[in-house]
Amino acid sequence: MANKKQSLHDQAREIFGAEDREAITRWVDYWQHSKGRNEALLRSFKRLSLINFDDKQVLDIGCGTGGLGEIIGDKCRLYVGADYNLHVLKFADSALRRKYLQCSGVALPFADASFDYIFAFDVIEHVQGGEPQQTEFLKELSRVLRPFGMIFLTTPNLWYPFEGHSRMYFPQYLPRFLADRYIRMVNPGFLKEHNTFAEIQLLTPRVFKRSLRNSGLTFLHDLPCGLDRLEFLKNAPWAGVFAYLGLGWYPHAEFWGILAREGAKEFLRRKLRRNWFYEQNQPSARVSDFQPVIDFRRDAYGYQLGEGWYWHESNGAGFRWMRQQSSCYLENRGKGRFIHVKGYSPLPENRLEVRACLTPEEKSIAIGEHFCKEREEFEVEYLLPALPRPGLVRVELAFDRTFRPEKPDDKRELSAMIYEVGLAEKATADS
Repeated sequence: MANKKQSLHDQAREIFGAEDREAITRWVDYWQHSKGRNEALLRSFKRLSLINFDDKQVLDIGCGTGGLGEIIGDKCRLYVGADYNLHVLKFADSALRRKYLQCSGVALPFADASFDYIFAFDVIEHVQGGEPQQTEFLKELSRVLRPFGMIFLTTPNLWYPFEGHSRMYFPQYLPRFLADRYIRMVNPGFLKEHNTFAEIQLLTPRVFKRSLRNSGLTFLHDLPCGLDRLEFLKNAPWAGVFAYLGLGWYPHAEFWGILAREGAKEFLRRKLRRNWFYEQNQPSARVSDFQPVIDFRRDAYGYQLGEGWYWHESNGAGFRWMRQQSSCYLENRGKGRFIHVKGYSPLPENRLEVRACLTPEEKSIAIGEHFCKEREEFEVEYLLPALPRPGLVRVELAFDRTFRPEKPDDKRELSAMIYEVGLAEKATADS
């Protein structure tokens, strides 16, 4: 660590000159504490959503000296840190599953759909070329993001008076030549690392929203602060009024939140922690992702379940009771042709209907039914009418009959135990 610290000082002296001790100290301190800032941001995002790095490929664009890579690099299958600025990137330490490279954010050297998670902390404002290039940057992030991947992004709001890069008030409101003069008087070290303040291209709410729309990305929340409008109003009543006046993007020092592709928003919002219903929550020891198969013998699958489910029984963790109707979401990875359901009906003469919704825009269609003549375990499998595109398939289960448990204080309306619901590429041998 001592050698790394000295190297940072050497780099700072090259940028600012040996005599500018204030600028050197500030620059070295910033990069030495980058890991701590990344840890704080990661904690904030984990409070918003379920995040699981197991077997994930992660891109950290604008990685700097690699602070985030030190935190998560050993937790995921592959961490790739990328930065355009070699003078900070050279301090990042590679490891077996942690790699770094120099590249431009508007021309990423990766194949389509390469990454499950992308981190872009305070980087889009450094993309040169204004709105067209910043939109191109977002398009590149969307291109290399997997269909149900997430982008964790932060960037300052131009309309907030304090400008963090220059550590000054109001330079972003001045013409270029006046901004540079102002900065030269108050913080001359800034212009030794940057040719001009114009290199910092902050986004207004209007420009940022337009860039997101043109790139096919959207925040999972209503507002760029990790909150929906009603939550914002509850947490910040005065500022929250802006949200209901159509100005909810304006009163923030920084835009931050989780981005996703437009078509994935509805499903990924199911991973937002505040959206978990009490009856469905039951988080297990590990956080899984959307799966093609829901097997209640292995996990709780809280965020893959829709309406109509009850908790596991205290002595029966291998199944879930359902109401008369229930629904769930299965990830189709492009090859799922069959839906199978395993369960137990404690009622005789109980008919099960299985329906599926292949895309968010379509209504569900009936794909099969099964009649339970007696109290019986059942295993059914039905061919989907079409090969669904990669995404989430909504499966709906409905029984004709329900009953109430014998315990007087148990008011549940139960229909059947479900062990497993899943997608399969091929039919089972005995079907």
